[in-house]
Amino acid sequence: MTKKTRNWLIVLCILAFPFILFFGCLFFMEEPLPPLAPLPNPNGYDDLVKAGQMIKGDVWDYDKANLEKLRGIVLTNAEALSLARSAMSNQCTVTLQFSRAYMTNHLPELIGFRGLAQAFACEGKFAEKENRFDDATKSYLDAVHFGNEAARGGVFMDEMIGIAIGSLGVGQLQTIVTNLDAKTCRETIATLETLSSQRQTWNETMQQENAWSRRSFPGLQGKMIRLYYRLVYYRTRKQNLERAIGTINSTRKKESQLLIALAASAYELDKGHPPASAADLLPDYLKAVPQDPVTGTNLIYSP
Repeated sequence: MTKKTRNWLIVLCILAFPFILFFGCLFFMEEPLPPLAPLPNPNGYDDLVKAGQMIKGDVWDYDKANLEKLRGIVLTNAEALSLARSAMSNQCTVTLQFSRAYMTNHLPELIGFRGLAQAFACEGKFAEKENRFDDATKSYLDAVHFGNEAARGGVFMDEMIGIAIGSLGVGQLQTIVTNLDAKTCRETIATLETLSSQRQTWNETMQQENAWSRRSFPGLQGKMIRLYYRLVYYRTRKQNLERAIGTINSTRKKESQLLIALAASAYELDKGHPPASAADLLPDYLKAVPQDPVTGTNLIYSP
């Protein structure tokens, strides 16, 4: 080997060292997996799955359905809705399976959840048409609660279906704020604040997603698969995560706006005039001014 060739090899080794170190860290330096937490017993999630499988009839066009059609849907699915409410009174944790086929096998459960969420909406719409707005509120709050429990302990796809379900409940509540009395507004605020404090965080979801991937694709082969997807699909994965976070933030902002609307309505009903600003709603109607999840600043209320 000539001196010139040796020098070139030394330069190449020096240039390649950071890349070797980087890929070595990606490949080998994974933190130990956390121990698997035992599932609750009874696990309310199992009954939520059963309730979703029990849904019958056309629950999708609840906004266009007339009173009699809604009555029929609610009566047909009364047992499923009752089972779902009973399930949510227990601890709920997604029953994960650590296999490559899990995501495919899990899809029918999530489709059933969408039907169950629509059944809650049908029940709420039926109550609205009968001017039972307190009952409608309870149905929509149950949908928000269901969204929390559908995602708890789950992975990315569970979080996104939970967000969609919760958003359905929030959206329906926004349409009936002016039909609620001050007492119901206060009770709804308290329930929403409690549900918000109890829901799974995005960081918890991503930790569970990572742990699921490592358990489902173990060993050297699994490390190679994860490294391949991180490198080849880096841009796509980043875009998907950004879209998901955008969807979550949009839903959380709507929920914050709903809290302010409920508090402002209760304030006006009590005092005969709207509040001048969000600060007027503290502390009798809101614990704190809800924040914009994107900017981290307080949302502004304008009468």
